[in-house]
Amino acid sequence: MESKYSERTILTIIKYGALIPIIIFSFLITYLSIKQKDDELNHEIKVLKEKFLQENKENVKNEVYRVIDSINYEIKSSDEALKTFLKDKVYEAYQIADNIYKEETKKNKPKEEIYNTIKLALGGMIYNEGTGYIFLDDINGVKQLQPFNRSFEGRNFLHYEDAKGYRFVETIVQTIKDKTETYDTYYWYKSKEDKTAYKKMSFYKYFEPFDVAIGTGEYLVDFEKRIQQNLLKRIRNIRFNNNNGYIFIFDSKGTYLSYFEKDKIKTNGFKTENTKGKYLIKDLVEFAIDKKEGYYSYLALKKPNLSTDNNEKISFIKYFEDWDWIIGAGFYLDELNNDVKERELELIKKHEAIISDIIILSIIITSLLLLISFYISKIVSKKFDDYKNNLKEEMNRTVEKERLLIQQSKMATMGEMIGNIAHQWKQPLSIISTASTGVKLQKELETLTDKELSEAMDSINNSSQYLAQTIEDFRSFFKPNKLKQRFIFRSLYEKTFKLINSQFKNNNIQIIENIDDIELNTYENELLQVLINILKNSKDELIKLPREERRLIFVNSFSKNKQVFIKIRDNAGGIPEEIIDKIYDPYFSTKKDKEGTGIGLYMSRQIIDSMDGKIKVSNVDFTFSNKKYKGAEFTIIIPLN
Repeated sequence: MESKYSERTILTIIKYGALIPIIIFSFLITYLSIKQKDDELNHEIKVLKEKFLQENKENVKNEVYRVIDSINYEIKSSDEALKTFLKDKVYEAYQIADNIYKEETKKNKPKEEIYNTIKLALGGMIYNEGTGYIFLDDINGVKQLQPFNRSFEGRNFLHYEDAKGYRFVETIVQTIKDKTETYDTYYWYKSKEDKTAYKKMSFYKYFEPFDVAIGTGEYLVDFEKRIQQNLLKRIRNIRFNNNNGYIFIFDSKGTYLSYFEKDKIKTNGFKTENTKGKYLIKDLVEFAIDKKEGYYSYLALKKPNLSTDNNEKISFIKYFEDWDWIIGAGFYLDELNNDVKERELELIKKHEAIISDIIILSIIITSLLLLISFYISKIVSKKFDDYKNNLKEEMNRTVEKERLLIQQSKMATMGEMIGNIAHQWKQPLSIISTASTGVKLQKELETLTDKELSEAMDSINNSSQYLAQTIEDFRSFFKPNKLKQRFIFRSLYEKTFKLINSQFKNNNIQIIENIDDIELNTYENELLQVLINILKNSKDELIKLPREERRLIFVNSFSKNKQVFIKIRDNAGGIPEEIIDKIYDPYFSTKKDKEGTGIGLYMSRQIIDSMDGKIKVSNVDFTFSNKKYKGAEFTIIIPLN
């Protein structure tokens, strides 16, 4: 009943046991795939945020450097631009003077009158919001026209030195003498009240009709300011990032130079506080002057397209020392977050589609695996049934084979036992025959006494008892007893010795015993058969020795660690190493045909295994009676209980 239940359990496991692993495996793979995709999504969002932040940082940095590049370009080209500007103004004045001269000459006007007309016309050429003018000098260094300082007119400045000691009027005179044109730089005062001399560039051109030089000049600082103002006009119109991005510029004093709120231009922002009480412009300017350039995070006051306060902003700021400008551009984090959020939603949508595909694919694969599992389990179930039937048949054959082997082994042993019994019966039978013949003869001669009759009857009875016990021992050996029983090993050994003793005596084999009184609980007859098999094998090898050599068998038994050890050793020279591992194989024998069946040791191992014991063999070298020997030693180990 239990066997059938186990079979049903195995078949159930075969049929349905794969379902749970497949479902768990599919769930695990799906979970890991989804988790991996979640991790990828989170990583992608993180990278996206970092990328957007870095891109915006690079963008505003590029905007600032684009402005810096424009400034550097203007500075680099300012000399040429100023020269071109001055030359154009002088050429314009020259053309006016030349036209007046030609027209007035045609009218036969006096030369002095024509000259005054020219001076009047050129004196009115005021430009650059009233800071630029045309002047005239003659070959003697006398100032002929000086619109902003009429007191200089008529005075000789030939040896006049500028703030650096340079006689620039001599250059004007030399230009007239050379009848050419030239550029010159010197230091001059902007007004009578001005105590500071500024560097000025001038251009002179010779005007032949009156032997004078027409010239104009401009202070470099004024020209630079004009460049700055022109640049600032352009910079104030720069927009990026959906018109929320702009360039802001302050000077080191906190003055707004460029800002998206026009009304703040030229006002000071140092006292401007944000909602957290920070002096925003002051801190920003100090950061720029200290770090020269870098990214600066703060709460912006306003945003171009919104009137909200507390707008988180990151700006790239650079201090342009040549002009004392703090130039910056930034981006608002809420816009960055909106861009990231939009992209993040796209990624999440894409991620959800992938997860959906994974789940569908997982369901399909799981279903296929389940179908395959059912199909395979059906095949395995059939194979299992076939295997079970084949195994049953094989077991029946094996059991039958074992039974035959055991029977064959016992029959082989029986043949030898009969010989032993015949040998043991000779003496008691002879005693019985002698006693009965003697009694009969004495009776016929009438010499038989009661005492002699009694002694003869006792002798016959004792011999009969011995014969009966021998038959009982022989019968017990072949009795099929499969029940465990308690017995003393010494008594078992004595039975063994009685059954085989005659063969050993006839072959001059000496048995040395060292037997402990050990109680065993196992199969007595089977252990008896094992002992006989081993002793018989030793005898068969010992008789191969020359008769003059000692033929020895040592039998030892002792208990240790709840186990019984039985050691049987001979001095027959041992077992060849090449076959020592084969001696337990069925039908393996080293004896000639018909002398051995090859199943004795095989059956011995089967018997010891059934007792949960072990049997092993090894070749040993030992000394006995001061002589060295070599032989095989069998060791049987059996549990005490």
